[in-house]
Amino acid sequence: MADIEIEKKHSLDFNTAREQAKKWLESAKDKYGINANYVEGENEDNVTITRKGIDGKATLDENKIRFEATLGFLAKPLKGKIKDALESGLSKYFN
Repeated sequence: MADIEIEKKHSLDFNTAREQAKKWLESAKDKYGINANYVEGENEDNVTITRKGIDGKATLDENKIRFEATLGFLAKPLKGKIKDALESGLSKYFN
């Protein structure tokens, strides 16, 4: 079961949403040092995200982006801060 679950609807066309998702990931890589593997699909893109203590996945489709993360023992106390940072990033790129 995921420790963090976030779903954000968007009104962007799928190609624009894909571009925004990639910008969000690049920003997160620079700021938080995450590793991300982005796989484009015909109707849905999937991303696996890892960083010490955090394993996550994101799914992007034509209507929404959904993010789930499982936190390691040492990251659990930071759950609120991590969730706030994720929501802030999603709001910035999927406004």
